[in-house]
Amino acid sequence: MRRKRHPTRRLRLGDFMRFHTILARCLPLVPALLLPSCRSGGKDKLESTIRQRDQRIIQLQEDIDKLAGYNMALQTEVRIMRGQPLPSSCDPFTPLYPVRSVVVGRSTTPIDDDRLPGDEGVQVVLEPRDADGKLQRAPACASVTIVEVDGQGLKSPIGTWDYSPEQMRASWKQGLLTSGFVLNCLWQAPPKSDRVKIMASFTMEDGRRFEAEKELAIKPPVDRSGAFPGSGTALPAPGASTPGVLELPVPQQPVPLPLPRMNPVPGPAPVEPAKPTGPTGLPNAVPPAPPAAVLLDPRVS
Repeated sequence: MRRKRHPTRRLRLGDFMRFHTILARCLPLVPALLLPSCRSGGKDKLESTIRQRDQRIIQLQEDIDKLAGYNMALQTEVRIMRGQPLPSSCDPFTPLYPVRSVVVGRSTTPIDDDRLPGDEGVQVVLEPRDADGKLQRAPACASVTIVEVDGQGLKSPIGTWDYSPEQMRASWKQGLLTSGFVLNCLWQAPPKSDRVKIMASFTMEDGRRFEAEKELAIKPPVDRSGAFPGSGTALPAPGASTPGVLELPVPQQPVPLPLPRMNPVPGPAPVEPAKPTGPTGLPNAVPPAPPAAVLLDPRVS
């Protein structure tokens, strides 16, 4: 017996054309779906490469500046040993250190450590910078002058502070928030205004001098003699009342209580002496005194 074969569906020409049409419509969408991922990956890789090259260029430039400074220092030492003249400090192409400017840093703040009203001074931060604006540490001496500025714009000097190269070397700090030469300037004359102007000069060893200034808001210290500086108002007396201020009762000294009087403790009662007794055991009666007439009669013996 012959087995019956299942009827198979043959691929017709219409089905093939329909499949070809769907495929032709979907093929243009494949690059559009894959292109963004390729573009984002290529862009990130390119940016990472450019960033690494920029960092490498900056590092190489810093190394070049350091080597130039070391080279110039060695040349200066050789000229000193040979007795030759040193390079001119006015020549911009032969500096010992690549410092181009000095600024008063943002970390410059008033000093208030005694927990009393008013500031005690100003912390001045000097930041030497090169041509690219980067912080550079260079040996130098500094001078800081602070003047107070009143409401009319008049300036009055408060004091001047001078720092030697050794003091400047010890005041250098490199941190996350504060970097530079940190100089603490305590008041030589207490200011009366709430605004001061800082004028600093930075003189390097090769003779170059840089200047910088900055205005700063402060809290003037309170005059302990009984008046606020610049206000003309005296402090209220201890017993006087101030309008608009809630007065609290002043605690009084406790009055000592009188000491209790101590009554004397009664002693034992006095003991009477025993009276003489007669033969009957009763106390003897005292005989009465004789009358006066009997005493005067001579017949009575």
